[in-house]
Order: sequence, then C-alpha cells, then structure tokens
Amino acid sequence: MPEPAERRVTWLLVAAVAVALVTLGVVLRFGLVGPPELAAVATATAPEHPLAILTYRGSERGQCLDVIEPDGSIRELQCQLDGLGPLLGWDERGILVLRFTSFGERLEILDPLDGRVLDRTEVDMQRIAGERFDAVVDVERSGATLTVRDEDLAVLWSVTAPDSYRITASARQPETGDIAMLDSAGRMLVLRPGDADPFVWAERLDRSYGEIVWQGTPLVAE
Repeated sequence: MPEPAERRVTWLLVAAVAVALVTLGVVLRFGLVGPPELAAVATATAPEHPLAILTYRGSERGQCLDVIEPDGSIRELQCQLDGLGPLLGWDERGILVLRFTSFGERLEILDPLDGRVLDRTEVDMQRIAGERFDAVVDVERSGATLTVRDEDLAVLWSVTAPDSYRITASARQPETGDIAMLDSAGRMLVLRPGDADPFVWAERLDRSYGEIVWQGTPLVAE
C-alpha cells in the first residue's frame, strides 16, 4: 500500500489535473478571460417564482423541459418533446406551450410537476406573434463592454466580458419585475429591479440557448 505521504501527493496531482482541465475548458470557450464573475443568489436575493426552460439537447434527448426553482435547484420534467415550443406562458392552469401538428398550431397546457399534457386548445398565433415575442432586454457591445438595456434603453447592467460572451434569452416576471437571463456560459442569471448586477441563479445548465418563461406569465392572446 502507498504510504500516507505518497497518497497525499497522488491526490494533489489529481486535484491539479482537475483544475487544469476546468481552466482549459474556460479558456477554450471564452479565451483568456472567463465569463463575468457574479455572486450567487442567497435567501434574501432569490426569486420568488420558478422559471420554465425549454432546450434542445441533441438527437437522442430532443426537446427537454425543466423548471428552475427559487432556490436554484433544477427539475427535469420531460424530454423527447418533439414539435414543442416556444413557451407562451405559465398561469394557474400550468405551463403554456405551442405545439406544431399536421393540423396547425395548438396550445398545450403542461403540468409543472411532471410535464404531462393537461389540456389542448386552439390559439391565435397572429396575435401571439405580434405581442408575445417583444424583446425584454437589448444587449449591445462596445469593445470589451457588454451593456444590457430595457425597452426604454435605460442601462440595467454594464460589464466587461469577452467577445464570445452573450445573453441568449431573457424574460421578465410580471409581478416582481425580476429579469431572468440565460447566458452563453450556461448560467441562469436574475436581475432584480434596482440592482446594479445580476445574481447567478443556476449554473452548469449544459445549455446556452433556450426558451424561458416565469411562473405568473399570462398568455397574451387571451
């Protein structure tokens, strides 16, 4: 058996290799500068409502629907949801999502606990297309600075970030005004009204693009 000193050296080498691999991953994805460093949400800064996220995870798993809880935990509801999306709302009936069928678009109401279909109905796509997909934030770059603005072009967040860093999806919670932002580092950020910087709500999502919607978001077409 290795002596205690030898075992310590072995574990130090393993730890060093792990740190090197993580660092290499960050460098390959973001260059020498990683994504902006942000504080994680705490009890006092956590959102009051959960968030649904719909993402594509490759041909084997297809579309997957998850829920991020206020404490940052992630619940996978279902995968292989082909023909589903985008997310349209989340009200007292459940998560509202569009499904494309041979007969046209249908609204499906999904159970936020397990993702099963609770109901189906027709939906006015023309009205949804005109209202539901209004931008929540505008993101612009100037050199090394990334700036996030609201619909009135007021600055919500300004940060130094590598060229590869992006905000890929955003959604506003109607009651609290909290803005959720999915970034290209696979993190879900939450920016509260009046805060200068967002908090990291959930990370290691293993996805940087997706549709997101807060609980409490009504269907515009109704």
